[in-house]
Amino acid sequence: MPDEYRLTPPRPDPERIDLAALKTDLEFVMEQLARLRRELALRPLYAMVGSAGLVIAWIELFWRHCL
Repeated sequence: MPDEYRLTPPRPDPERIDLAALKTDLEFVMEQLARLRRELALRPLYAMVGSAGLVIAWIELFWRHCL
């Protein structure tokens, strides 16, 4: 197969790259990752508090019936 038929992707022209748009997109992605990280950091805490609340409620409701 001859090399003359090989397709190469066009190279971006350095003068046409919009650095301001790239910076804006990068800042948006960084903000979204920071928000996701904050949300995921609190999720185990919510699970522990909720589980402890259910256990305490169960003990308080059935304390007299079980013992």
